[in-house]
Amino acid sequence: MKAPHLLMSLALAGLMLTGCDSAKDSMPEPDADKAPRVTQEEPPVPEEAAPGSPPDSEREEKEKHETIRVFYGTDRNLTGSPKPKEFFGTKRSTLSLGFCDVSIPEDHQPGELESPSIWKLEFRENPDKHVVLKSVKPASGSHFLTELRKTIEDSVETKETASGVLQRGGEAFIFIHGFNNSFEDAARRTAQIAYDLKFKGAPLMYSWPSQGSGSIWAYKEDGRTAQWCEENVTLFVEAIARESGARKIHLIAHSMGNRVLSRALKNISQKLTLARQEKPLFNEVILTAPDIDAQVFKDSIAPHIVQTADRFTIYSSSEDLALKASRVVNSLWHQRLGEGGSYLTVFPKFKKINVVDASDIDTNLFALGHSYHADSVTVLSDVRLVFEGIPIQRRNLRSLLQDLAWKFNSSGGSLLGRAVRGTFR
Repeated sequence: MKAPHLLMSLALAGLMLTGCDSAKDSMPEPDADKAPRVTQEEPPVPEEAAPGSPPDSEREEKEKHETIRVFYGTDRNLTGSPKPKEFFGTKRSTLSLGFCDVSIPEDHQPGELESPSIWKLEFRENPDKHVVLKSVKPASGSHFLTELRKTIEDSVETKETASGVLQRGGEAFIFIHGFNNSFEDAARRTAQIAYDLKFKGAPLMYSWPSQGSGSIWAYKEDGRTAQWCEENVTLFVEAIARESGARKIHLIAHSMGNRVLSRALKNISQKLTLARQEKPLFNEVILTAPDIDAQVFKDSIAPHIVQTADRFTIYSSSEDLALKASRVVNSLWHQRLGEGGSYLTVFPKFKKINVVDASDIDTNLFALGHSYHADSVTVLSDVRLVFEGIPIQRRNLRSLLQDLAWKFNSSGGSLLGRAVRGTFR
């Protein structure tokens, strides 16, 4: 699909979503066989501040949190609820666009997703204390792109140096979540990552209709849905790359989200080949805890997607209990790409693919060692260096297998966490 068709398709998707009929949002309809599935549902009016709330100026003075705007694409169904937490459901629908606002409290700790805790006698969300999805705002395609471009442009910083003008910011990253995630989960995580990385640009996410449940049935259904949504994801990430105006575009996928992203990149690779376009669309592609068959990825996916980005970084761990369970569900002999240690998958044929073993870092025990991409300060610090384009040899890592892989220096970790995880080896 050519760039103009991408822009028209996004605009059409948002136009149908909002039912907007103003002249500025009207665009020629793309060819039927090239247009994505677009929703014709009328979205509910997003929930506003409750009656009796203080004026905006007064609320801003009292706020003890920062608000991160996250741009989204999703093919989840509209539930009809105006509440941000319930705005989108778990059923498959058509591509829609918009942005949501998420609070990050003043005393936020890197790697944390602060939530109400009964141990602290907290029974309701408070944006000044917790990472909260405050609002969801659907947008037409043209409005979405206008706001996205403005956010990216406003993030650019220039500095005069002896060697010339140094430019920072003006970037974008797209986060694709994994299994057992709601729209709210994805929005909160995307905002937390952007804040902790001190990201200069626009954070985006693609939220595919995961069931948001940890059952085996939900895992299987999520696997089928991850395959179903590839056309919409392909359209979304390619359109952002071509139309956002960002200096750099990065992609981050987690867990089963790597299946979603891999299929999209394979589709994009085919388009680049047909168009004889040698320049990659993306800068950094980060695959974290990938729940995908390692052999399938190495033989059938990696050779086809390396041309789509400047560099790929795969984070794996032998302490990932979720991937151990996935291996059981997917047959014991089907090794997962996200497994580290003795099961580490390396890519001697592709210098663009860096593999980092995160087995020795301390992780959140209750996250089953699966969310280290966002809850480990060590990994977040490395991701920031990846986004900055720092070569892997110049980061705080030690070489493995003659530079075919790299490993974080041991942080010691909690004895309790290691003892519990060790029983599942």
